[in-house]
Amino acid sequence: MRDSRDNRTEAPLMSSPSQQHERHMRRCIDLARQAIASGDTPVGSLIVDGDELVSEGVEAVRARHDATAHAEMEALRTAFARRRSRDLTGCTLYTSVEPCIMCAYAIRLARISVVVCGARGGDGGQAVSGHLVLTDERVAPNRPSPLVIRDVLQECQLGVSRSTEEEP
Repeated sequence: MRDSRDNRTEAPLMSSPSQQHERHMRRCIDLARQAIASGDTPVGSLIVDGDELVSEGVEAVRARHDATAHAEMEALRTAFARRRSRDLTGCTLYTSVEPCIMCAYAIRLARISVVVCGARGGDGGQAVSGHLVLTDERVAPNRPSPLVIRDVLQECQLGVSRSTEEEP
């Protein structure tokens, strides 16, 4: 784009990382609403690699009678299948609620580089939490800890969670 005043070329406007995080988190919240519709806990997750959407996951523990069908696990399974690899180095995982211990360990094993969370999980006060599993090098010494970004659009996710508590 040319600036007519001095003949300089301007770079096109790019979205900031925080805008990208918010856009992807809004999609996670939409996925969380899908989980509510199937009677599950409102959690949605997605994995991106740069600008490419790799996979999405919707919480389906109750719908599928599968204790491991957490949104993050569903997104990981789909990403592994699409990539034909268990190595997701360079990818970012978004989740509407901070991952539980199981999901956090799977994220570490997958070598996800960045984890972006909406609302914090309910692990407070426990000796081990999903956040600890993600960030403590001792948990998986041969797997890098991802960069963890917390509380992105937390207020929106809390609103989704509260709306499910009010339903009969």
